[in-house]
Amino acid sequence: MNITLLTTEEACELLRCKPDALKTLRDQWISGVHYVRRGRGPTAPILYIREMILDWLVNQDAPETHLAAIENFRRTLPSGQKRSFGRRAS
Repeated sequence: MNITLLTTEEACELLRCKPDALKTLRDQWISGVHYVRRGRGPTAPILYIREMILDWLVNQDAPETHLAAIENFRRTLPSGQKRSFGRRAS
């Protein structure tokens, strides 16, 4: 899966909203799924995950469908992959 990260300005343009409205939406979203902070602390820049925001937008009236997309998104991340750790041949 390709992941496209958007700045606040780009996310506002995509959703056709103002930064204050985006901040309100962020309260409904999941960190690490819909957005990520680049750094630590309250002033760290926030980047938005385009694919998950679009899925949320399309499926606002079908939360179970969006939850399935969230699960799928998490599985496609390297941290969500099952790994088998076998012995290497010597």
